[in-house]
Amino acid sequence: MHYEDVFKAFDKDRDGYLSVKELGKCMKKALGDKYSSKDLKYLIQCADKDENGVMDCEEFLLAVTVLKKVKMDDMKEMREVFAGFDLNGDGTICGAEFAQCMKKLGQGISSEECKEMIANADKDGDNRISFLEFVLMVKEAEDKTELMDDEQALREAFNMFDENGDGHIDRKELRQVLISMGQETAPTDKELEDMFKLVDLNGDGKITFDEFRSLIN
Repeated sequence: MHYEDVFKAFDKDRDGYLSVKELGKCMKKALGDKYSSKDLKYLIQCADKDENGVMDCEEFLLAVTVLKKVKMDDMKEMREVFAGFDLNGDGTICGAEFAQCMKKLGQGISSEECKEMIANADKDGDNRISFLEFVLMVKEAEDKTELMDDEQALREAFNMFDENGDGHIDRKELRQVLISMGQETAPTDKELEDMFKLVDLNGDGKITFDEFRSLIN
């Protein structure tokens, strides 16, 4: 689905903006969710950089991106956190504010690191982080942390079954993996061979960590 086309389809008066009513229909089409008038007004308030009370296409695309990843209630809860970073209360976070707040949180960052983080979060290129950009940045950081935690857990499991520590899992070790995963009976030699053919992508008779990850996932 091209959300730009959805925007154009529901911009009935072709003025380049969505009213609350138009936005409600547009969000229903884009995300399949129905939002209350109160939530739609709040969403416009969050996305409306020029404060004209309506939403343009760029603002709409960012709002859709955020709501695909974050629930409306969770987004509202992040408003207070955003306010803690928006030191001058202008509705955006500049590099200096971001660096200062990160330092207060015990996460001091260099000027270059700050510029990079701002650039990654700044979707509209104004060198500042709006509320929706902030929500998206936090969500992406949380997802990255979860992914790293999952990766660490997989690595620990792999190392546990790699009994001889050679960086691979052989057939004997794989048998123990399958039993530990809840298989009621030990796999037969043929079942192990079939499993190896499926998982051992390079055909070297051993399972690497990447191949193990594919097996578990």
